[in-house]
Amino acid sequence: MGEHHGYKSAFEGAAEAGSQTTPARDAMIRMLDHTADVGFELKAPTLEAMFDEARRALLMTVFERPPRSGEDEDSVRLSAPDLETLLVRWINELVFLIQGDGFVPVHADVRIEESGGEGFSLEASLTGASLDVEGHGWQGEIKSATFHRLDVTNESGCWQAQVILDV
Repeated sequence: MGEHHGYKSAFEGAAEAGSQTTPARDAMIRMLDHTADVGFELKAPTLEAMFDEARRALLMTVFERPPRSGEDEDSVRLSAPDLETLLVRWINELVFLIQGDGFVPVHADVRIEESGGEGFSLEASLTGASLDVEGHGWQGEIKSATFHRLDVTNESGCWQAQVILDV
């Protein structure tokens, strides 16, 4: 393996740089450990308040300085077979509004109802601000809320949830 027309093969260049080379098929992949999760725990006296706390936690995760007021309005309607799925859908809808539409929900009036044995429905009226990446201190994109370690419980009249976001 020598120089050809003044160029070196990738393997020769890597060897000269002090890297260990292996046969071509193995040389192209290097596995990295990477934690790409952010999580939060929520507690609130009502189910609706807990879902609103999830909105606030999301804003705290996405922004260093979340906006405190806004004049834009939007609404969300969702349904799901259980509360865990409804919470994931809620957070993912908020992620889409922020990252896709540039709408930052600074206030939410959330209503959740049981759908006659067919799960749950959520309706929310949102007030928000336009996304200002620099002004709000954007901390990076959220891919989605996950079902990993997700748990929604009501213990002694206190709603609790644990949520993990894939970032």
